[in-house]
Amino acid sequence: MASLLLAALAAAVIAALVTSLMVPVANWLAVALRALDAPGERKLHTDPTPRLGGLAVGAGLLFGVGLVALARWGVWGGRISRSELAVVLLGTVMVFLVGMADDVVGVPPLHKILVETAAAAMVVAAGLRFSVLTLPGSKGELALGILAGVVTVAWIVGATNAFNLIDGLDGLAGGVAAIISSSLLVCGVLQGHRFTVVLLAGLTGACLGFLRHNWEPARIFLGDAGSLTVGFLLAIAAVQASIKASAAVAILVPILVLGLPVMDTLLVMIVRFFGLSRATLRDRLLRLGHADLQHVHFLLAEHAHSRRKAVMWLHVVTLTFCALAIVVLVTKNAVAGVLLVGLEFLAVLGLRTVGLASRLRRVAPPGPAETPISPSG
Repeated sequence: MASLLLAALAAAVIAALVTSLMVPVANWLAVALRALDAPGERKLHTDPTPRLGGLAVGAGLLFGVGLVALARWGVWGGRISRSELAVVLLGTVMVFLVGMADDVVGVPPLHKILVETAAAAMVVAAGLRFSVLTLPGSKGELALGILAGVVTVAWIVGATNAFNLIDGLDGLAGGVAAIISSSLLVCGVLQGHRFTVVLLAGLTGACLGFLRHNWEPARIFLGDAGSLTVGFLLAIAAVQASIKASAAVAILVPILVLGLPVMDTLLVMIVRFFGLSRATLRDRLLRLGHADLQHVHFLLAEHAHSRRKAVMWLHVVTLTFCALAIVVLVTKNAVAGVLLVGLEFLAVLGLRTVGLASRLRRVAPPGPAETPISPSG
């Protein structure tokens, strides 16, 4: 255990240092390639900002995880599935490259989804998948069978894009990723999965190394290369945590850990789908892919009148959700897990409602001016 924790610490430190040192290089390259995020109606920044932060995070991950893995391979190599390692590496590279292409030249959303689906399918084919589902109150397990692969691919692709969509305020995505990855790291330590622990330690370090350059006002953004890659790795790590968990809570742990981005995205999709009155089904479906300011971080920023406060609140919410996931993992209490999933959903819904109420008050037209009543007589 001590050697594993030291290896994880080394991976985190190396990843943080390399990521931080690579940020100026990524900035320079973004300017040279014109990979800049221009201000716009949906953007909160006022100056063009480099969006190749994923390059720095990727470099940090490569060196942090790679060097530690090479140093410990003689000891751990026989206990790590080479097929699992290969598909995770290949899938991550695929997602990173399509994200990088989108940051530089632009890629249609459907093409990105297809690449993410192919990467997720490879991971599932290697054996990394949800397998059983236990409903609270039931004594048996529901085997997912042929649906296991479909459910897992849908989860990985959905969680990957949900995390991408939460990258809307300076410091938000990096902080949320660091909290989630460190929480999944704790799960990995409890379950004794060495590869997952080192990978998540490197991811945590890379996110923290990037975060110091991404606080408001951000000098660089994660971009799709960063947010999609981080989301992909977190989704896979959550599946791994579920495999090692008790069947009673297996599918609940990933939902609890990634509750903020996943539940917010689901609610946004619902709002977009039903937000158009008398619209055709085609128009409603097309609207699902339209960017807007309906995400919880945008709504909270308006309520708090401070982007930093909104970011800190959402960091606290994420930390709370992750702590609940670890409690469920340790106690193996499915009933408590389902109740906590419901509470998380209500919490995200409540935050959105508070933010939306503030927005409506801000845009509501002022009422008629009151005229003083003069005394009669």
